[in-house]
Amino acid sequence: MQNFFRKSKDVTLGTAARLALNTRLRGIGRMTELSIDTKQRRIFARIDLVGETEPIEIEIVRYTLETKENVTKLTIEEAKASRPWITAALQEYVVGETLTIPKKAAAILKLLA
Repeated sequence: MQNFFRKSKDVTLGTAARLALNTRLRGIGRMTELSIDTKQRRIFARIDLVGETEPIEIEIVRYTLETKENVTKLTIEEAKASRPWITAALQEYVVGETLTIPKKAAAILKLLA
């Protein structure tokens, strides 16, 4: 039963996040798929970017989410993409970096834990 509720939460969270992210991507592309597995701490996204003939796939293989003293921090521990240059950019600029989450988004991101 717990697995059912976790999957339902993951689907709901993925749908809501995809809709929110698509407003940010307006003009450069559209996220066509976003799946979140909170148990395995994995995120998969498929994005159609303007000018690209094939969708780009990005997988967050592992992440951590930590809240201390009302400050939530997200760390991407491992990520890869369907394009080598995007994987390299993720390794250089994203993996290992800790991002402080704005308080407005922190309540939603707690669902990723």
